[in-house]
Amino acid sequence: MLSTLANSLETGHPTMKIAFLHTAQAHIETFEALVDDIAPETERTHHVAPELLASAQTDGLLSVTAQTTEILEQLSAADAVLCTCSTLGPLADRVAQTHPNIVRIDRPMMEAAIETGTQIMVAICLESTRDATLALLEDCAKENGGSASIELVLCDSAWPYFEAGDMANYSSEISKTIRQSIAANGTPDCIVLAQASMRVATDTLGDLGIPILSSPMLAAQKVLAVAISSSGSLKA
Repeated sequence: MLSTLANSLETGHPTMKIAFLHTAQAHIETFEALVDDIAPETERTHHVAPELLASAQTDGLLSVTAQTTEILEQLSAADAVLCTCSTLGPLADRVAQTHPNIVRIDRPMMEAAIETGTQIMVAICLESTRDATLALLEDCAKENGGSASIELVLCDSAWPYFEAGDMANYSSEISKTIRQSIAANGTPDCIVLAQASMRVATDTLGDLGIPILSSPMLAAQKVLAVAISSSGSLKA
């Protein structure tokens, strides 16, 4: 996808506008850096709404459906929109039915996971994202004409470190929990780090010798491709 994006961007295009819906301030820096690497001239808007995740965790996804939908619809005036919260993923998918320029952050990652094999470990840090994450992976497997054997690993002991901004210990705790699971259950075909923030553990798991998939880069590539198409700048 990177080469396709590069070819499209080199041909000249109107300035693209991308909007992001985040539930943590830390994601702004992550996605600013990614877009800077791929398409630095792209205009970006970041909407941060931590209350959406907090409410979804305590009261369920239904409690934030109306507010999330309203925000995404407003942001959809941009060429493309990326919802970077995996918990809100099903809502992003729902709004995308009428606003196809909206991208759910974890979908490109799940599609890539299905292509690696059938034994997939999915690591999450928040219980609130469990159902949405597993449903998406199963849907991607069906769309690919197969099925997947999924092992879910809950790294909830790591989340307080993220909330405290201690990314070193956040990464270390994720890695420790995943390694404990592998020691007990064997090595999968790939590991999916389900939440965007978990990308910090990618390098610490590199010695396992299997694909370690995280969502930010794949999602950034996807949202830029959607923006190119939406803005009419994709050249034949």
